[in-house]
Amino acid sequence: MKIPLSLFICLSSVFGYVLKKNNVSLSLLMTAAGVLLLACGSASLNNCQDRHVDLLFSRTRDRAIPSGQLTIYQGLFQSTVLIFLGLAFLYIIHFNLLLPLLGVSALLLYNGVYTPLKKRTLMAILPGAFCGMIPPLIGWTAAGGEFTSIKIWIIMALFCLWQPPHSWLILLDNPNDYQRSGLPNMLHFFSSKQLKNIIFIWITNFAVMMLFIPLLHLPFSYAAMWMVIATAAAVFIAAMVNILLPPILFFRIPLFKYLNATIFFFMITVIINQLIV
Repeated sequence: MKIPLSLFICLSSVFGYVLKKNNVSLSLLMTAAGVLLLACGSASLNNCQDRHVDLLFSRTRDRAIPSGQLTIYQGLFQSTVLIFLGLAFLYIIHFNLLLPLLGVSALLLYNGVYTPLKKRTLMAILPGAFCGMIPPLIGWTAAGGEFTSIKIWIIMALFCLWQPPHSWLILLDNPNDYQRSGLPNMLHFFSSKQLKNIIFIWITNFAVMMLFIPLLHLPFSYAAMWMVIATAAAVFIAAMVNILLPPILFFRIPLFKYLNATIFFFMITVIINQLIV
């Protein structure tokens, strides 16, 4: 179920919700539960789809299905139950099909488009990034937010910018596995140095996009505003230091963890601010 990733996706839906409606309610809890169940189901289905590919990578070969701990049929049963429950929770929030349809669109993008396409082309990263934009939109919509609001589109753009460098840093840490797998990847077209420069550009854009959040006319406290600014500055500096270091000293995993911690800390800061201000 890729629990850490699924919890992160759940948190992003809570983030979208409190941006519109800054209170804790049954609707928020149902939204979080629905997105978490759907994310776990999607991850389970992804493990079924990638069972042969996962055997090619040292970081994934010990997952439940490729290692033989679960059969493909057990994995499919688990994913079906979780997806059904997740969609049911999203439907019960307002008893209309809008939220489940958003959930289905995320499922189709991730499992129906991104997962099979990543074995064929680098362009698979686009539907993968678009999929990551949907959980905060689900939260925003569950809270009564409009699709046309510039606020949610800026948030969605932020999550879109975060995802490519996240994936590329994994690639840089496992280049031999990717080369042996034969899967399309950025190192087929760029050197490691060029890819690091591309990562730096994306992380810089990600940091700049974070600075737009306090400008969305939200009830931001000065403490929260400066924490967001400091977080954006810190991830930019971390990326710059990693890029400027000699190749032998380029610590990719710390930057990978730092990038993930940055978006997590950013969401927690904004959520707490929205709930107490």
